Amino acid sequence: MTREKIKRVLAAVLTVIAWFWTAYECDTIGIDVFDMLLKRFPGQLWIMAGVLSYLTVIWMPQNLLTRALMGIFMLIPAELFKFTRPILPESGFAPVQIVVAIAYVLAIIGMYGMFYPWRIEKAVKWLCARR
Repeated sequence: MTREKIKRVLAAVLTVIAWFWTAYECDTIGIDVFDMLLKRFPGQLWIMAGVLSYLTVIWMPQNLLTRALMGIFMLIPAELFKFTRPILPESGFAPVQIVVAIAYVLAIIGMYGMFYPWRIEKAVKWLCARR
């Protein structure tokens, strides 16, 4: 298997993971407007995740791996905060706050990278080249 083929398969797998994770978050977030639009019939969210995964892979092959990773970066804080929220102190500093800050940075990088994946790729190449 060539390097390019492995990259495409990895990008497709990460894209599917990102879309289904997004569907899960939309399913559990409990916002009435989302529920009204995304839960009109049973299984709608999961069908949409499958269709959007397929369409993303075929319509956006360029920078797909970066986009998929950035989507996952944006989703990490939602899951992480379920665990960190109960252990945050009411006042003062705790090491878990560093983890929360890193999660916010990942989300911001993810948002930027979804719109400008080529810039993220360029930055990663630049960082790797300096070594």
